[in-house]
Amino acid sequence: MAELIKIRGSIFIGGMLYLPPITDPNTGMTYEFQGDDREFTPHAANTGRCRVEQEATIDFVKQRVSAFADTGITVLRLTAPDGSVHYKEGKAATDGIVIEDEQWTEDAVTLTMRASAANPLTPDAAPVDYCLYVTAYRNGEVKVSGCHDGFPCFEFYKQIDFGEFQLLYTHDFRKTGDTPQAMAGDMEYRFDV
Repeated sequence: MAELIKIRGSIFIGGMLYLPPITDPNTGMTYEFQGDDREFTPHAANTGRCRVEQEATIDFVKQRVSAFADTGITVLRLTAPDGSVHYKEGKAATDGIVIEDEQWTEDAVTLTMRASAANPLTPDAAPVDYCLYVTAYRNGEVKVSGCHDGFPCFEFYKQIDFGEFQLLYTHDFRKTGDTPQAMAGDMEYRFDV
């Protein structure tokens, strides 16, 4: 029987240090947002290489759920027509990263993990979103279903009693061809594992 089950979710921009540049035709300024330049791993938490991090630690002994939420630092590289380079940084708020609807039974808990965070350097940016429905059982079994945007990368893992992390689900925008525009509108991807 499990005493603790941790569910870890991360959103990150994989495989690139900077997103493709965008040049403003009126000013000649080139804008490049920094990516996370990493691949899928449960060990990137607290490294600054995630756009969003969320954890739900389910304690079957104390019958409570502890929450953790964080966002990475967003970096924008601005290159002027004369070649000079300037940087801007910002950090998205974590108030849209929540755990809701916690319900306990004798041998399980159900809860909802939600994340919604927008680029802090772009006032009208669409937020990146996911919604994860979790059922965790005292025997260590975990069932998840949910939905998320098409961009960027999403990863979800479980850990039982401080053991190795086990993969639950991933989404890679590089394989699906999604772009940052996929953050606008409804969450288009659904999964059930």
